[in-house]
Amino acid sequence: MYIHSTYKFINSNTDVKEYRKELKELSKINLRRSSKFNVLAVLGALKATKDIDLSQNLGIYVASEYGPINDVYKLLQTINEENNIVMPFDFLNINSNNVSFYVSQALNAKAKNMLLTSQCLSFEKSLQLALFDLEIEEVKDILIGGVDESLEEIKDYEKYINFAKKTESKDGTCWLYLNNNSENALGKITKIEEFYSLEELLSKKNKEYSKITLNHFALADKKLISKLPQEKVFISEDFYACEGALRVVELLEFKGEHLYIAKDAKENFITIELKV
Repeated sequence: MYIHSTYKFINSNTDVKEYRKELKELSKINLRRSSKFNVLAVLGALKATKDIDLSQNLGIYVASEYGPINDVYKLLQTINEENNIVMPFDFLNINSNNVSFYVSQALNAKAKNMLLTSQCLSFEKSLQLALFDLEIEEVKDILIGGVDESLEEIKDYEKYINFAKKTESKDGTCWLYLNNNSENALGKITKIEEFYSLEELLSKKNKEYSKITLNHFALADKKLISKLPQEKVFISEDFYACEGALRVVELLEFKGEHLYIAKDAKENFITIELKV
């Protein structure tokens, strides 16, 4: 599975009006009253594909850890306050599944589209499904993104969210466009594997890699880190909730064969091997 285009955007918490203004310069799609989550997704998808002649059988996969969480939070606040009226768009904006439709609409894509979430491993699981669809020729091309908005507006969000490290929660939209065509590719995803214990992972992943990067749960696993060649480990300061998309995009900056290790809050791992 070859990567042909990417886009990454990580930003401190920003008002949706700023993103709508930028989107208006790229597309005629009307998201004037839509959620920040939807706007971030469409903005990223358009920028990732701006120089690509998209096929009619493009599969669109949007991965997210929290979806339109800020709109959900605001709606619950409204419901709990007396004499407040909930408007129709308030309900529309908490429907996570809308996001893949809006991306398809903006790209004039007619094939399958979906939103996927899987706690701590949303992008990784989405990429697995996308690869399967490509292998069985359900889709010809893949556009996959990891989209999440900052949680900074939610009071005491740290109490409810699984973060292995304390860091600022940011807006993020990172995308990859892939297919089976090797010509002019930026890199190739060669293997995606799941492991259900650290011991199993270490027994299988014993080859030499040029770079190794990890999600925040894997990075916090001291036993795992102690087994890795420290000179090969690439640690980035950039972070947002659906970080798997970001980590894969970052590895494209280096030549060689690379490994990305993702871990959830338990002992489940997914690894992605990438050749650049």
